[in-house]
Amino acid sequence: MKPTTFDILREELTSRGFVELKSPNDSMLFFESDLRNSSLIDLLETTVARREKIFRSVSVVGEEIAKRNHRDAEVLIEAMKATVSRLDVL
Repeated sequence: MKPTTFDILREELTSRGFVELKSPNDSMLFFESDLRNSSLIDLLETTVARREKIFRSVSVVGEEIAKRNHRDAEVLIEAMKATVSRLDVL
């Protein structure tokens, strides 16, 4: 991920409740080095797959945990969309 992309993504995540790359509901924690070494599209694909898996795992993890995980995935997806939008105008 290019430095500008990472900086924008970090801003978008922070504005949505991530603290030090940790999701608002504590279901995700990212390391800066891992994010910098990944692409935005790979992160999006992984997050969408995670969100879909959550739907199928409610009976295993419980409804409340599934809801929190789903909310975190949605927040991350929204942050990535906003990042792409901001990059589009640069």
